[in-house]
Amino acid sequence: MINCIIIDDEAYSIETLTDYIDKTAGFNLIGAFTNPIQGVNEIAKGLNPDLIYLDIDMPKLTGFELAGLLPEGLPIIYITAFSEYALPAFETNVYDFLLKPVSYQKFLRSAMKIKERIKPIAHKQLAKPDYFFINPGTKGKMIKLSFSEIVYVEGLKNYIIIHSGLKKHTTYLTMAEIESALLDGPFLRIHKSYIVNLNKIQSIDGNMVAVKDAVSLPVGANYKASLMQVINEHAIISKRKDN
Repeated sequence: MINCIIIDDEAYSIETLTDYIDKTAGFNLIGAFTNPIQGVNEIAKGLNPDLIYLDIDMPKLTGFELAGLLPEGLPIIYITAFSEYALPAFETNVYDFLLKPVSYQKFLRSAMKIKERIKPIAHKQLAKPDYFFINPGTKGKMIKLSFSEIVYVEGLKNYIIIHSGLKKHTTYLTMAEIESALLDGPFLRIHKSYIVNLNKIQSIDGNMVAVKDAVSLPVGANYKASLMQVINEHAIISKRKDN
């Protein structure tokens, strides 16, 4: 999904583009502003578009001036009623230039081109690292841990132990903090004191989970349902009925 915003001082132009975006698959409008300064301020406060439809001829701040205030590399499509802006627009490495009045056919043709250009950028932005760093308690020292090497995490009073094969890493984090750090990996909390790497599970027997190196971990009553849901999603069970 490509999240778009529109910055144009003409309300009817915003209405037209809003309609076009709404009926174009893969595009989503997250903001529209007739005041260019307001649009810049919203982006500065955290509004995070993948693409901006930007008018050029606006009072207070032109589209070219506004573009200089935007995060570097943010894709822009200029929209204007003045064809003479085309050359200076393309000299700014703009993604596209649409001349008003914009028909849906022209908008869609531009959108399809833009979709192919932005897609690899979006994937790159969405890709998250499969590792993190922890402080083992030594000032100035940080240890890198990859998701794939972690077998399970054990929570104690005011610290945790990260078990990775034959190594154990102790750090002063809470279970909630490490659970948040592991959200994008194959991890599941199975007990108030244990988070397990699902890829390291070897078997389940009742309320015990066996992982590598012959270690068995208890499953808490409050976590059993979520564990079984994951297991059942990957279980092969015959649908044949017994005679």
